[in-house]
Amino acid sequence: MLNGLRRLFWIACLGLSGTTLFGSESGSSLEIKHEYFWDRNGVWNQTPAFDLKLALSRKWSLGWEQEFDIVTGASRRLGANRVGQSGDRSVDAVSGASKIEERYSENPSLTYSHKGVTANVSYYNSRENDYFSQSPAGSLSWDFFDRNTTLGVNFAEFFDNFAPRGFFAGLGGKKRIHSLGATLAQSLTPLTLVGITGTWIRSEGYLGHPYNPPMDSAGTMLTEIVPGKKQAGALAGQIVQGYHVGERLGSMNLDARRYQDNWGLKSMTYDFKLSQYIFEGTYIRLRLRYYNQTGADFAKPWYTGQEAYRTGDIRYYPFVSWLGGLKISSAFPESWGESVFLPDRWDIKYDQTFRNTHGDPVGDHPGVPRYTTYQLYDPEELYQQGVFMFGLVFNL
Repeated sequence: MLNGLRRLFWIACLGLSGTTLFGSESGSSLEIKHEYFWDRNGVWNQTPAFDLKLALSRKWSLGWEQEFDIVTGASRRLGANRVGQSGDRSVDAVSGASKIEERYSENPSLTYSHKGVTANVSYYNSRENDYFSQSPAGSLSWDFFDRNTTLGVNFAEFFDNFAPRGFFAGLGGKKRIHSLGATLAQSLTPLTLVGITGTWIRSEGYLGHPYNPPMDSAGTMLTEIVPGKKQAGALAGQIVQGYHVGERLGSMNLDARRYQDNWGLKSMTYDFKLSQYIFEGTYIRLRLRYYNQTGADFAKPWYTGQEAYRTGDIRYYPFVSWLGGLKISSAFPESWGESVFLPDRWDIKYDQTFRNTHGDPVGDHPGVPRYTTYQLYDPEELYQQGVFMFGLVFNL
């Protein structure tokens, strides 16, 4: 029977990973999943992936995550001559944003765990036609006071290289991101866990995204210019409350996160999850997330062309979003566990997001300055996106 923080750790993970909750006695597992993403801009993404956890001994384990993305972006309606939107015509001679592209990523890791001390090192890298990223990372945590208190630290370094294509060739460059974090978690009761996490991030190099260029008031496209350095900090708090409905275990998980950077962007996130066993080996998870951000200091609807910094990237403008999600996970018949070729569990999940950004107007508006943030749906509509995931878990 688990107690203290270790017991609450399992409760906090309810609904997040069948592999974590229902590993085999050997500690080894394989999760195979497929994710489909769509949004109102016409973007879609197919992502088959697997996550392998292999126990090498009682103290050491090897992890390997692998993803293969097949992705397309929507046509940005930039026009063949880089002079503005092109109405509803399927013109994409500038950005290549509607072309189907492939992206590969892998993340091998090695973990040591013994007597309340856990150390992990990993190396992530991804490749696509115009972007390359690699990131060594590590974390270390200690359990204290009968393992009811955990202190952890982590770091990651990203070495990215952005090489845009077509008319935007030559506008990219290298980017370096440094991330440091610390976490303190405390078990208050066998069913209550609280935690706090602080993160510091410094970015430098090419931090822009030229495929979404800004405009002046006449609709003429300008070259995006953003600062070459950024410092950011985030503070997050979590509370997990477990409970029982009869013999069925459940949990309520609330995360709140405050973010701020020296570009003037501030955000607040509230993420609530309710997980409940409904049958033996079967649980559901309901999720509701609220997100609100200000804009960067230099983000404007349109520009004169004389500004030191300018962007057309929606990520740097104010918006509010809501996410609602449902996940169901269940075990296959126990007799399937006798075969290594048959899965032990299945997971299915869907998340739907709404954002209060309206579609950009297309065409001329006499007397009204031209602007766009590249939202390719009707001006009366709000942004939406959805993510569907199906996974199978094999205990090895």
